[in-house]
Amino acid sequence: MKVILLYKNKEFYMDSDGSETILELIQRSDAEIIAPCGGMKKCGKCLVKVNLISQEIGKEERNLLGLSNIKTGYRLACCIKPEDEMVVDIPGQSAKNKILTNSNLIIDSFRPAVGIKKISTEIPNLNRQVSDIRNIFHNCNMKIDKNNLPLLKNLTEVLNSSNNEPTIISYYDMVKGIENKKNGHFFGIAVDIGTTTVAAYLYNLENGDFTDVESELNSQKQFGADVISRINFAETEMNGLGILNEVMINQLNRLVGKLCLKHSLDTNDIYMLTLAGNTTMMHFLMGLDPVNIGKLPFIPVSTEMHDFPASELGIRINKFGHAVCLPSVSAYIGADIIAGLLACRLRDMKEVSLLIDIGTNGEMVLGNKDRLVSCSTAAGPAFEGANIKFGTGGISGAIDTIEIEGGKINYTTIDDLAPVGICGSGIVDAVAEMLENDIIDETGRFYDEDEIMTIPEMKKRIFMLDGIKAFRIIDDICITQKDVREIQSAKAAVAAGIATLIKKYHIDKKDVDKIFLAGGFGNYINVKSAMRIGLLPKHDLKKVIASGNTAGAGASMCLLSHKYIEQANEIKKHVEYVELTTDPGFTNEYIENMIF
Repeated sequence: MKVILLYKNKEFYMDSDGSETILELIQRSDAEIIAPCGGMKKCGKCLVKVNLISQEIGKEERNLLGLSNIKTGYRLACCIKPEDEMVVDIPGQSAKNKILTNSNLIIDSFRPAVGIKKISTEIPNLNRQVSDIRNIFHNCNMKIDKNNLPLLKNLTEVLNSSNNEPTIISYYDMVKGIENKKNGHFFGIAVDIGTTTVAAYLYNLENGDFTDVESELNSQKQFGADVISRINFAETEMNGLGILNEVMINQLNRLVGKLCLKHSLDTNDIYMLTLAGNTTMMHFLMGLDPVNIGKLPFIPVSTEMHDFPASELGIRINKFGHAVCLPSVSAYIGADIIAGLLACRLRDMKEVSLLIDIGTNGEMVLGNKDRLVSCSTAAGPAFEGANIKFGTGGISGAIDTIEIEGGKINYTTIDDLAPVGICGSGIVDAVAEMLENDIIDETGRFYDEDEIMTIPEMKKRIFMLDGIKAFRIIDDICITQKDVREIQSAKAAVAAGIATLIKKYHIDKKDVDKIFLAGGFGNYINVKSAMRIGLLPKHDLKKVIASGNTAGAGASMCLLSHKYIEQANEIKKHVEYVELTTDPGFTNEYIENMIF
């Protein structure tokens, strides 16, 4: 049967035997859809409109959709199957996403691991019959990777076309490539591969200047908002790992292409990539099987640093360019955290400080130059808007701050557009304000109407939505009792992880000198609200530092100097990992931190 997918003003014609869901059909197309739960029928976010369908809405789909979506004609892609001549419209793809790309980058060393250098070689003759590779060696003062077949195959043509004045490409002072370079462009790209977003930073490697950044939502989002959903896809779908790898490589090539086009560069002018991401993202990047990361005892294929010719990964830069994949610590403390530690310089500090990166997982490291301890908690995707009734990512129109003052709700939205939902920072604000104004109690329960002693305007905002109590923010956008429970569980996991590390370090929380908040959620969150709900320990606000994209900053440092690549390897060796699933105190901490 034939199905037409409508996406970004394009039509995709798909064949189907009717056995798959519409979501699975979209996943194997070039279209994309938001599906935070990866098709597990849990989130209710994979909305589509269809022109004709004989399948009735079942109870499960009805509960996920809600009355307003049903009235508007939406269906869930994970709950319906293709029918012949069905036209599927995939809406909600036009909103611009606010992706954090800024970072506080300070470096004290500039010496990229990759280098280019024009040399002059001697012209061989009958009296001096020197091989091409020996000719290069005698004139470059560097070792040569003599077992590099692409280099050997390129030598004669390059020497002839350059009139024996080739440009050599080195990596760690070893010649890895040779070319007849006609321009002086010498660039590299640092990449932060987040579960939700991908950011690529372009640098001039001649002088270390930052040139530009391009960012997008991670194209794998249609396979699930969290790593477990994507691991499940890799395990259960035919060629699932291959699909996830291909989607990632295509996205990286697209970002490289965008940066080059904007700055009149050729992809051959890019000589090095440094890449950081959580351990699962690094596995997808390298095409490594991630299945054992998702189940006990959480064993990755590798947590080592790896560097490859970029062409082996399928990334289109200079054919002699290198891709450096930064190391991880464990299955759930990844290269993004190693990069973050580099950027925040925890290992250089005398005082004990805390780095927290809150996303679908809450990863944290506590320590100083003497000792670093780490853990990861399964916070779930609530802070990124998933599993929240009107939750959304950081897109234009997302409510990002909320304040209740004098019976009135004040809010702001990203780009000052009409509200379309609530993103993570807004959700934390909402719960904190609901606590302050006696809408919910410290257990997270909505007060009954006769229990609310606050101003009458607040009472009027409480109503029943699909059989669940809800608090109206604006128009149809509200926070439900279920949303509060999602946030409660997520914040308890993060807070319990922090408390566990503090105990392992044998200090009191007042002994933590600084708290570094990494990533988009940490950068935009209202710290007072986070402390009010118990997500963060109460601390001097001046010592809580929104640190920007520390993963991108750390990857950039490694691009600009091999000193930081070596430091990343050293940090990996010194980070202790605490497995919370086997820690006897974590469960108690989690239960205690369920209270707001």
